[in-house]
Amino acid sequence: MVAYLAPTRALTPVLNIGPWLNGDDKAGVARRFDRICREIGFFYLIGHGMPAAQMQGILQQGERFFALDEPTKRSVMIDSRRRGYEPMAFQALDPDSPPDLKESLLIGPGQDEEHPYVRAGLANYGPNKWLGDDALPGFQRSCMDYFGRARQISESLMAIFATVAGLPEDHFLPVLREPMATLRMLHYPPQPGEVVDNQLGCGAHTDWGAVTILMQDDTGGLEVQAASGEWLYATPMTGAFIVNIGDMMPIWTNGAYHSNAHRVRNRSPERHRYSAAFFMDLDYHARVECLDAFRPAAGQPVAEPRTAGEHLDLMYQRSYGARAAALA
Repeated sequence: MVAYLAPTRALTPVLNIGPWLNGDDKAGVARRFDRICREIGFFYLIGHGMPAAQMQGILQQGERFFALDEPTKRSVMIDSRRRGYEPMAFQALDPDSPPDLKESLLIGPGQDEEHPYVRAGLANYGPNKWLGDDALPGFQRSCMDYFGRARQISESLMAIFATVAGLPEDHFLPVLREPMATLRMLHYPPQPGEVVDNQLGCGAHTDWGAVTILMQDDTGGLEVQAASGEWLYATPMTGAFIVNIGDMMPIWTNGAYHSNAHRVRNRSPERHRYSAAFFMDLDYHARVECLDAFRPAAGQPVAEPRTAGEHLDLMYQRSYGARAAALA
């Protein structure tokens, strides 16, 4: 177990994708994206086009859900499709530390029972688990509206990456049509004072998929590890998302891009922290391997090709321990 070391500096890279979305300077945005991802796989995203009210609204929806009593929340408990409620200390993202001090709600695109992937029993596909409108009026609609907007932003980021790799903008669209995308609503109680046994709100980990789009409140608490090993504060920035690249990016780029470890500690003595993370994790059958633009001149790529589904299944097994069988 590695002892907790507090951050000393702040995360700084900012990417404005407005010129990409407007068509004013796509090449410039692609160059900036490439440079950031080679230095650190985390950045603030602005110019994305999502209204501030919708960004704040998803946090308010999360606060509404987590304020419910425990039996009500457990009535939509997470299942083998990896959709539903995860109670406090259900997951340990750092396998060498105690379980995380967080609770969450996992929401997907919401495929019906007749969808071929659902009928095949593939994880991360299937209907969502909702409370009725009598318990949380407007909750489902607000969450799915946000899901759709976050999905569009992630598709734009993947189009930018395709351009960097010398591919058509729509290169990744076929593996984004039926993605294992997840919106994860999160609640972290206060954790002031000393860190005991390296237990945090969210243990140190890398994200597993392609890109993550995070909306966090102004409580703070996200910490990012630079390539040097130093930890950085990801201070909340008004109107900005925090984006990070996941473990699939180093495979595509033969290690040129960094999937940085990160963690969460809510240092506030009394404020609760709420966030919403959108994970774009590709089609279950999507093959992830080194792209030609990043292939080494001699020898083989550092990572073996794999499917997105194989990779996520492995990571669930590692982070849920004995509970993994129920989520497989």
